[in-house]
Amino acid sequence: MSFMHPALLAGLGLAIIPILLHLLLRAKPKRLIFPALRLIQQNRRQNVRRLQLRHLWLLLLRVLAIVLISLALTRPSLPAANYAFGTREWLSFLAVVALGLAAYFGIMHWWKRRNWPRNTFLTRRTILRGGVGTLVAVLLLLLVGWPYASRVSAEIKSPAPKVADNIPVAAVFLFDTSPSMTYRHANQTRLQVAQQIASDHLSRMPSGSKLMIAGSHESSSPVFSLDLQAARGRIDSTEINAVSLPLNDMLRTVLLAQEDDRRRSTEDQSGPANQKQDRFVREIYLFTDLAKSAWREDTSTLLHDELKRLDTVGVYLIDVGETGATNTGISGVKLLRETIPVGGFLKVDVALSATGAVPPDQMIELSLTEADGKQSRKKQEPVTLESGSERILRLEIPTNAKGRYQQGEVRVVGSDPLAIDNVAYFTFRTLPPLKVLIVAETPTVARFWQTALNVLADEKITDIRPEFVTANRFASSNVDAFDVVCLLNVSSPTEAFWNKLRPFVEHGGGLAVFLGAESSAVSDTRQSNRIDPVGYNSAAAQSVLPAELIASLPLSPPRSMDLRQTQHPFLKQFADLDENALTELGATLSSRAWKVKPQPGSMVVSKFSEVRDWPALVERRLGDGRVMLMTTSVDNVEWNDLIRTPWYFVFADQLMQYLSQQTSVRTNLRVGDEVSLPLDRQHPLKKVVLRMPDFKQRTQDVPLDSKFLLLRDLTAIGSYQVDSTDKKSTYEEGFSLNLPARECDLRRLEPTELNSLLGEGRYTVNRDPGSLERNVQTGRLGQEVYSLLVAFLIAVFALEQFTATWFYRTDEA
Repeated sequence: MSFMHPALLAGLGLAIIPILLHLLLRAKPKRLIFPALRLIQQNRRQNVRRLQLRHLWLLLLRVLAIVLISLALTRPSLPAANYAFGTREWLSFLAVVALGLAAYFGIMHWWKRRNWPRNTFLTRRTILRGGVGTLVAVLLLLLVGWPYASRVSAEIKSPAPKVADNIPVAAVFLFDTSPSMTYRHANQTRLQVAQQIASDHLSRMPSGSKLMIAGSHESSSPVFSLDLQAARGRIDSTEINAVSLPLNDMLRTVLLAQEDDRRRSTEDQSGPANQKQDRFVREIYLFTDLAKSAWREDTSTLLHDELKRLDTVGVYLIDVGETGATNTGISGVKLLRETIPVGGFLKVDVALSATGAVPPDQMIELSLTEADGKQSRKKQEPVTLESGSERILRLEIPTNAKGRYQQGEVRVVGSDPLAIDNVAYFTFRTLPPLKVLIVAETPTVARFWQTALNVLADEKITDIRPEFVTANRFASSNVDAFDVVCLLNVSSPTEAFWNKLRPFVEHGGGLAVFLGAESSAVSDTRQSNRIDPVGYNSAAAQSVLPAELIASLPLSPPRSMDLRQTQHPFLKQFADLDENALTELGATLSSRAWKVKPQPGSMVVSKFSEVRDWPALVERRLGDGRVMLMTTSVDNVEWNDLIRTPWYFVFADQLMQYLSQQTSVRTNLRVGDEVSLPLDRQHPLKKVVLRMPDFKQRTQDVPLDSKFLLLRDLTAIGSYQVDSTDKKSTYEEGFSLNLPARECDLRRLEPTELNSLLGEGRYTVNRDPGSLERNVQTGRLGQEVYSLLVAFLIAVFALEQFTATWFYRTDEA
């Protein structure tokens, strides 16, 4: 126990005053002349016993009143614990009191029926009151006081070192710097409110204290500083960062930093580690709006366990959030195609969310960045939002981009308290036409496939330029001029055929092999529209192909392709394009296919459903290129229903883009993601300059023989440009970074969720500087019991007045 005014303990000596008064001013016996001396002597003995009991109770109450007054004036504090009565303790207290009252009134009722003499009755009543009172007091001590003292003792059995309000503090100020802290209310962001409270509390730190300032975006733990003025400057310079670590991890990091600093500060002390005294009070202050988006909600108990282990470190949460927050934001922007042909259509899906009482009618605006760097508005569209709802809005505009890429933004017109999510940025690429070489025995075999690719170009979906060549003229073709080569039912490719394709694929080309004809082994007469497995299973062929051909067999009953492996990049393209694409494509039935044996290292992209070990699509990575083998037809209605469905065109488009690796370059990512951009292999770069959306720029060296440019540690939201520092080079690329979708979520952590993360009773939540100061004072000096003592004092005074009045009144018969 500690005292705010320990000198006033001298007032306890005043407790002797009631004793002296009782001894000096006690009533003196009166001499009475009465003939019946025996009766008088008997009444005198009974009255003396009764008055002695009343004197004792009144004396004790008056002594206790003075003791409580002295203790209350000293403002004592106890170690932090739950000093309130629990449910079981209240029930025990009420039961004992009820039992005492029942016993007293029951016995009194029985005695009144016995018609005793008045003096005898009054004497016994006084003795009964003292006896019942003593019994009730003993039972309260045993049944209430002892369990209560044991519980409180268990809570404070490992208290923090005895401290005073002038002992230096080792404090950590941890700021939530996630984007939700830009929420503005009363012309102040949540971060500005946090900085103001932190600066105010810093001025109350005892001399000799040291401080650590940390933000949730910092990956490395900062160090303690004794310069509090510099710490104040660090507080004022704290800024919002779009990339923040979960507060769970940051809180655990600074907690371990406190433990490490304590170990260093006690290294010069001798004795066991658990007995060394720390000369600092350890405290952590977390300034946050309690938004769920800043926390990692998982089942990990690491932080909970560390807080329980390091229970001498005080944890104070300063809640600067708004309970009735409102916000309209863009939680995501998705381009259906990040590569668009010149003159094609830009299709953007905008995910909108509404929180709180927002206006239902909103306006969404799409703009493109022109050559002069200015934004040109291309489309405005109204949208209706309901509170707590999410909606996907599709915007579509024609484009006429020049260059390798173009950038733009989608914006919510107007303003709201959280402005950071009112705009989202995007980049789309405009690449040269995709050249595809189709190889087949006859033009008839390639007719359906070539027609599908021409339709894609005519509809300006993808600018594909297909060319056809017969298999016997393939040797004279220049494959290096093409991005993808498609082999359709080539009957008997020679070794020279594969030797020409192998370097093409290794240098980044794409190869699609379709098996849509029966084996020539089923007939004695060799036909040009049948496949000879020998030509596909030779050593030269197997150095390129992902599987060995076994036989062409019917599927009875017809089977569909199992496309549930959506993690494969090729299938994921379909899922990103349209959520129904895989379902519709997987519903097409195949009645015939080739049985193949995949090579080690190859990947089975899809199998036929309900058929064990029968691949439908098999992929192989060869050098920088890709090879895809399809074991059924793309040109024959007798083999499957693929060409009868509109998804045939989607399949052709996505397969050509995947093999050409056009879609492998992602230009729209989240802040914090690693960006990978392709490099020009024919014109190597030594250095590039990165222009950022915050008008900063940095240069970066390009390693020799690099195929991709990797960019990391990008935290600014917006559109970026990458150019070569060599003026002779024409290299240019662009990309955009946006906020993670969860940053628009302003839902707050509930008390039960905080208890699960930190542990019940292990922290305090403070909404203003006053509550923070009170809780910190309690954490440092213990729980002040002034109000409790005053309450007891009032009860004792009331009881003393009752007893005094009872003592001096005349007993009635």
